[in-house]
Amino acid sequence: MAGASRKYSRALLETLALVAYRQPITRGEIEQIRGVAVNPNIIKTLLERTWIRVVGHRDVPGKPELLGTTREFLDYFSLKKLDDLPTLAQLKELEDLRVQLTLPGAGPEVAAETGAVSESDPLSADDDEEQGSASAPDSDGGQDSDSGSPRPHGLVASGAQDDPN
Repeated sequence: MAGASRKYSRALLETLALVAYRQPITRGEIEQIRGVAVNPNIIKTLLERTWIRVVGHRDVPGKPELLGTTREFLDYFSLKKLDDLPTLAQLKELEDLRVQLTLPGAGPEVAAETGAVSESDPLSADDDEEQGSASAPDSDGGQDSDSGSPRPHGLVASGAQDDPN
């Protein structure tokens, strides 16, 4: 299944989410919520994948298409019905958890490195670096490029390496 490994842009996924949660919705309403124009290829892709369909027309000048999700959308995302979509409160909890796991201004990979360093810093971080600088470049390389708590460890390590000489 080549479609299973396909990657979709954030814009496409945001558009799909808006259709799923706010249906029926017009393209203009999607643009108003997102604050940017919807690329016609996004709607085209969603229609081709049969994840969305035109369910009617808004009774306003221009009669814009109303978009809604399809059975294929539910099947692809293993949902039995639209009520199975996570609620806004559930999504907010996930976002709050993600924010708690990252440092301000740091990407997820920096937070992961920071967590690993802070768990092991009393023994292994200083001990490894005192034994020699062969292992230090790997651990310092990622830490020195970003700000945050890993920086002081690099300074301590430099001081620790200077003391034996």
